Amino acid sequence: MSSPFTYEDIKNKRPVRQGVELGVEGDNYLVGVSEEKIYSLSLSAFYVWQLCDGSRNVEQLVGHVMEDLKESSQEISENELRDILTLILGQLHEAELIKFSEE
Repeated sequence: MSSPFTYEDIKNKRPVRQGVELGVEGDNYLVGVSEEKIYSLSLSAFYVWQLCDGSRNVEQLVGHVMEDLKESSQEISENELRDILTLILGQLHEAELIKFSEE
């Protein structure tokens, strides 16, 4: 699955989450945009969605997640993380669970 945009397209944009957390179902987190649109997110997608509060741009978000991963002794390259976050943000955007605002 590919993202509709590249990291370079979004690195200076601020993702802002849409919808509300509805609860947990098994290993997934339920997030609703409306009564008709409820999504089941993996832990990683939910974590990224929660970080999308509009206070940081995507580049800063990558730095924040890198620090969290270091604290939990997880190792990943910054380029790999950029690719993963770009993919997750693209999927969240397509599902209307985030929107981007310009800096």
